[in-house]
Amino acid sequence: MGTTARRARTTTTGVVLALLLAACGGAGGAPQESATTPTPAPTATASPTPTAADSPSPTAPAAAEPTDDLGAFSAPGTEPTSEGDGLFYVVTDVRTGEHDGYDRVVYELTGGEGTPGYRVGYVDQAVEDPSGAVRPVDGDAILQVVLIGTTYPMEGGPQEFSQDLRPDGGDVEHVVRPLTFEGMSQSFIGVDDGPRGFRVLVLADPVRVVVDVERD
Repeated sequence: MGTTARRARTTTTGVVLALLLAACGGAGGAPQESATTPTPAPTATASPTPTAADSPSPTAPAAAEPTDDLGAFSAPGTEPTSEGDGLFYVVTDVRTGEHDGYDRVVYELTGGEGTPGYRVGYVDQAVEDPSGAVRPVDGDAILQVVLIGTTYPMEGGPQEFSQDLRPDGGDVEHVVRPLTFEGMSQSFIGVDDGPRGFRVLVLADPVRVVVDVERD
């Protein structure tokens, strides 16, 4: 083989190698991978679990007063009295009820200590202490109820019951809201076809003074 032929073959081989390298590497050298950042999966947000503090507390029902074996009724001309040793009570509720043989008025007291006292008896007029004003009371007879060991309501504390009651049915026609002065709270009960026998009970948990008015 001559020199000219060997040179031509060498040139052709070089051109082929150059073309192969260009095809593999490209103009920028080795091929580059484009980095792809994965999108994080959405995080599920759990609903808050209700706690005891979130749930409303049921309202405790009012304590029931006893209705049997309560003793005899006092005669209309008497005035049952007990000084007690109670202090700082506020009359926060007054309610009435009808029972077999008697009608009931309940004075509920809150926030004090000890046992409240009372003085209960019939009066000719509903005279407010200490003003001396005469209150009109529905009914044929007026039973005065004085609760001993009470106080004026304080701001932010238990508040005094503030309305008169006129029950539907029964022989108690009218209960005058309690009015407090000098450690006592005064109320009046208007009785139909009275005066009638009555009795007084003092109950605990919650503290209550109960006045039962006898029916014919």
